[in-house]
Amino acid sequence: KAQGANVSVSKIVKAESRSDRLSEALGEIETARDNAASVVEELCDEIESWKSGLEGTNLENTEKYSQLQECYDALENMKSEIEDIEIPDAGDVEFPSMM
Repeated sequence: KAQGANVSVSKIVKAESRSDRLSEALGEIETARDNAASVVEELCDEIESWKSGLEGTNLENTEKYSQLQECYDALENMKSEIEDIEIPDAGDVEFPSMM
């Protein structure tokens, strides 16, 4: 029986490889792209709902309706552009080893 022995355990954290860091960074870009597309899609839905509420009334020929249509079209184009963003493949980069 050891009495009074203090034992300390610490985890040794291995540095992430360059390849892992690149993959993580590209994953963050992909996540940001997907989140941005989702937000823009939600905004499209909101504007479409607002615009639909004006349909079937005399408000379809108003400046507000035109503004909503322009806003919706711009958001749709933006969403398409965001979705078209291609994320590079981390596997395309070969890092030399230290040895």
